[in-house]
Amino acid sequence: MRISRDPLAVGLLALFLLAGALWLAGGRSGGDEAAGGTLSPVDRQALGAAAVQRGADAGGPDPAVDLTDPAAVARAYVTAAYGLWDTDAGHTNRRGVPYAAPGTPPATVGVLVIAAPPAGRHAGVTVTGVEQVSGEPTGTRRGYLVGYRTDLDPAPGRRYLLMVRQIDGDWLVAGDSPDGQVGEP
Repeated sequence: MRISRDPLAVGLLALFLLAGALWLAGGRSGGDEAAGGTLSPVDRQALGAAAVQRGADAGGPDPAVDLTDPAAVARAYVTAAYGLWDTDAGHTNRRGVPYAAPGTPPATVGVLVIAAPPAGRHAGVTVTGVEQVSGEPTGTRRGYLVGYRTDLDPAPGRRYLLMVRQIDGDWLVAGDSPDGQVGEP
């Protein structure tokens, strides 16, 4: 009889210890503390950080863009996502969404607008180069480096895009970064 009770006692003790550890870990984050690098509402107010609103939903993709050509989609995405209007201030730019894969940050959030053009101005984008910099054996994922310039800033910009082929053969943007992934095969 004693042997059959020991596993039960050990199991109950382990359950009790786990529940206590979870309670202690959960009780550490208060309402005013930042959790995991996120600013609390109090912190945002103290910093004077303006709230960023979701930008207007984009229309469909440009019919002149061949969605089965990943380089063309990369070019169209950067042109749409980084071309800014004065009305973009305080909003995300969602004009690149038609070229973004569903459920990815480029599709759900859009591009954060750090500095919108002055009132009455537009910052158009000129793509200066599109180069495939990576790929994988199945041919469903490719990395592209897209160079560009804007009308209001002569300094060259660049974006690394992860392109993913969809089941219908279209290529869409699944990732967008100013930096390439170092050390990736």
